[in-house]
Amino acid sequence: MEYAIHLFHTGGVVMYPLVVFMVVAWTIMVERVRTYRKIGSEIEILQAHIKKAQESMSWTILEADLKDDTTELGRVVEPIVQSVYNLEGLENRLHDVVAYMDHRMKRGLNWLNMMVTMAPLLGLLGTVVGMIQSFAAVGGEIGAPTVITGGVSEALIATATGLTVAIVALAFYSWCSDQVNTSIAKLEQQLGAILDIYNRSHR
Repeated sequence: MEYAIHLFHTGGVVMYPLVVFMVVAWTIMVERVRTYRKIGSEIEILQAHIKKAQESMSWTILEADLKDDTTELGRVVEPIVQSVYNLEGLENRLHDVVAYMDHRMKRGLNWLNMMVTMAPLLGLLGTVVGMIQSFAAVGGEIGAPTVITGGVSEALIATATGLTVAIVALAFYSWCSDQVNTSIAKLEQQLGAILDIYNRSHR
């Protein structure tokens, strides 16, 4: 622990924003995991409603089931199903559902993307500043080589920390992006089934 504290202070001022980035990245990740689990459950509930309606190709059954759906996704889809007037209008409204869910699932990911780019730059800045200070402190001292190498070694801590933060943020961002793509694909499949039910039940 003492060594970690020593490295933190050695890295310079840029270590503070880098630590903040790491905390924010973990916070976003925990929040996104909970959100994606919730959305996954909402899509499964919607799928159950649709499957029930598909068995008899009854639009009325779908309307009735969605009235009792208290999930966020259900509350978005229910008024669309209740107020539909033609197939084209339904299709346009369901596209709005996809856009809404896409925005909901990508919330916070821009921050992760920003950290992936900014963290290494902050680390590099800390290293450059540390090297400048090392050379400036040398002057004409006899032990100049030792002072320079020691200073450069310490300054590289900022770069290592910046890269670590960027790698963690990138891993989180990649995982979240995969979850978004997978969930949106499942949602589009279910919304397509809603279109099919409406088309067949209104022939």
